[in-house]
Amino acid sequence: MPRIFELFGYHVDDKSAEAEKVRRAAKCPFMDSVCDGGGNRHMSAIRLKSKPDLQRYFGEMEQVQSGVCSLQMHPDENPWVVCPRRLLTLWRENSGECKHQGQAEKKLFGYAGFPAGTRLGVWQEVKLKYHTAVGAEDALGEDRAAYKSFDYTFDYIVAPLAPASQSEIEALTGVSWAILRPRIEKAGYALAKRGGQDFVEDFPKGPPIVVEIMTCSTSGGNKDKRTTIPMAFEDAILGKEHTAPGINYRQVWARMVSQLIVKTEVGIGWGGKTFWILQDALVRYISETTAVPTLVE
Repeated sequence: MPRIFELFGYHVDDKSAEAEKVRRAAKCPFMDSVCDGGGNRHMSAIRLKSKPDLQRYFGEMEQVQSGVCSLQMHPDENPWVVCPRRLLTLWRENSGECKHQGQAEKKLFGYAGFPAGTRLGVWQEVKLKYHTAVGAEDALGEDRAAYKSFDYTFDYIVAPLAPASQSEIEALTGVSWAILRPRIEKAGYALAKRGGQDFVEDFPKGPPIVVEIMTCSTSGGNKDKRTTIPMAFEDAILGKEHTAPGINYRQVWARMVSQLIVKTEVGIGWGGKTFWILQDALVRYISETTAVPTLVE
């Protein structure tokens, strides 16, 4: 019977004072901030006004995300991670060391190859959307309208930081400083005046890396049987018996293939690299069910 394995970073059966303190604050110990629902945020938010028992547990909060980190399909099997924050988060509210993820972070930046001492900027969930008309011919050789589009969200983009002058930035973007300056200020970048020009102190300069984190999807569950993520979460938090949804293994690989090609090409096009971070159990499943060779360290 599928069951939640971790709630807000702690084993579901962990009733220690530390675990309870984190849960009642609806906190993600990996981000060191309130749980944002990770990959399930659009489906797992719970309004507490209509849930008096949960309201008493979480206090004055109006809404909580279903802080489910991983699921276990059978008691004798390893859990499956369903939240990308559980594997690795490069953004934290406080800049301290991430809990239980130091090894993954160390390997990532070791492979990235940034020189020692490089200051790095991290951008989370960067959406790039591009849509333009291009010339084309139909089967009869006549001109017709065609479109080229790109619409993807990157989990993380990491790039070296260095000062850049307004003229450098104009040359890179092809946009005038009069348009760029208010946008850059609104985004929170620090500006300084030197030699009659504005400088952005922490501007992304140099080849970036793209970091994509792929976790398992769930089968959705059944509301009548209370096996959806929010329902299983509610029962587990209140100490009741619960049943979680299953894992949709095939959807993960199907979703990953197209993104693997596109986002890898983007990383190369930017002069950098694209890294994919997956749980070892998922890597083994892909290797066993496809002809894709893998190496799990």
